[in-house]
Amino acid sequence: MIHLPAKKSLGQHFLVDSAKHKRIVDALAPQAGDVVIEIGPGTGLLTQHLLASPLNKLIAFELDARAVPELREMFYSFGTRFEVKEQDFLEADLLGLAQNEGQKLRIVGNIPYYITSPILFKLIDEREALSDAHLLVQLEVAERLTAKPSTKAYGIPTVLSNFFAEVTTLFKVPRGAFRPVPNVDSAVVKIDFARDYFARTGTPKPLDFDEAAFRKLVRGLFGMRRKTVRNNLKALISSEAMAQLETGASARFLTARAEEFSIADFLELAQAIHQS
Repeated sequence: MIHLPAKKSLGQHFLVDSAKHKRIVDALAPQAGDVVIEIGPGTGLLTQHLLASPLNKLIAFELDARAVPELREMFYSFGTRFEVKEQDFLEADLLGLAQNEGQKLRIVGNIPYYITSPILFKLIDEREALSDAHLLVQLEVAERLTAKPSTKAYGIPTVLSNFFAEVTTLFKVPRGAFRPVPNVDSAVVKIDFARDYFARTGTPKPLDFDEAAFRKLVRGLFGMRRKTVRNNLKALISSEAMAQLETGASARFLTARAEEFSIADFLELAQAIHQS
């Protein structure tokens, strides 16, 4: 283990419970041939457990310059099975990396709370390069990602992450497992990019599906949570398109609120708008 004082500026809270590291790796279940990306290896404890698995290669992204030479020295004996990049994960080219490795990547890491959303949306944006991700996140984030419609936690991250993938909470991690001890508990979530909405429901993907328009719609409808869909749509579509919606099968959505919608509802409304 690398002895590394936590940097508040990097949002560092190191997971020091070895049993939890093992549980994360057991959940990931690396297989021979896997290329795994670790976000923020820090003290190297999770890294150690990962390299004890049969994975083919582990590539770690570490922004803390203090940790990089220590990690390289600590895991020198693993040769080409381990590579550490002194780089912000948010700037990593995952699509290019997957192409270079000739396969999809698997992601694992203890995610700093302050950049959780940017990381999640980066994974969604570059999901073609990924098979899955196992992330240790703030418990509140895990609850948002797995929330049900008509609940306070249900929102943009819920809909988009479970449209482009499937999110499952695997287990909780108490705050006492970290140093320094944070003010909140955490949880490990699995994001399975092979099980997007179309794959897991058997729904055919529309040939003219507009991903950018779908994302814009979801964000726009949650813009003012307490407003009806009709009121939020006024800023997104033309008055002519609105008139067509009001006379069509999707008119029933207009008096509802976005938090009441299932993913199927968002998709149906998106397609109705696209065809209007």
